[in-house]
Amino acid sequence: MGKDLKGKELGVGISQRKDGLYTARFTGRDGKRKQKYFKKL
Repeated sequence: MGKDLKGKELGVGISQRKDGLYTARFTGRDGKRKQKYFKKL
């Protein structure tokens, strides 16, 4: 489980970077690992 900058649990595969962006890692339909960035949850 990832955490945000304040220490709050975000969920499996979700974390927050030091610059404030949230990042999510997941496995796509093709079986490859992917990573996406978001400004908001």
